[in-house]
Amino acid sequence: MSDIQAILRQRIADALTTPAPTLTRRDLRLPEVRGKAHAVIGMRRSGKSTFLWQCLADRLAAGSPRDALLYLNLEDERLNGMTAIDLGGVIEEWFRQIPGIRDRTRATLFLDEVQLIPGWETVARRIIDQEQIDLFLSGSSAHLLSSEIATSMRGRALPTTVYPFSFRETLRHVGLEPAKPWDRLPKAERSDLDARLRQYLLAGGFPEV
Repeated sequence: MSDIQAILRQRIADALTTPAPTLTRRDLRLPEVRGKAHAVIGMRRSGKSTFLWQCLADRLAAGSPRDALLYLNLEDERLNGMTAIDLGGVIEEWFRQIPGIRDRTRATLFLDEVQLIPGWETVARRIIDQEQIDLFLSGSSAHLLSSEIATSMRGRALPTTVYPFSFRETLRHVGLEPAKPWDRLPKAERSDLDARLRQYLLAGGFPEV
């Protein structure tokens, strides 16, 4: 077993027991489409990883077993040199660790920053064509463009762009999302929102800003 395979084995074991973090909920929703991967793209720090975790949490809430939901962030310096063969082995290692999962449920795989693995497209197509697995991919728009996804995935992926927080999401992030329509808010609260909107227009909606 190579060093990368050993690291992946441990990463998978850890990932299958890691609870979904509590994060600011995004308003974006993805349609349920069998036979296609969801490719989540966007600029760095726009919230792609957070959104993948939201999708995982939604599936967990809908009744999917936790061990049928695997999230892997491939942006890990220990995985430098990882190949498409290593990536393909993730499925077999997952199912080795959780015997019988292939037969008892439909699984979901979330691969974050997948563009870091050369040849990831062939692995993704095989998963879609041959496995009972729903596939979510993410990548920086600097390296993974929707036009490139359409070409490399041969129609098997639905690209979705994640943008920084909207103003409402920014308010939600700090616990200040209004519970009432604008015209029913107290004057003091509207004044505060006006000030926050001006700040939002200056700073933008990047989650970490």
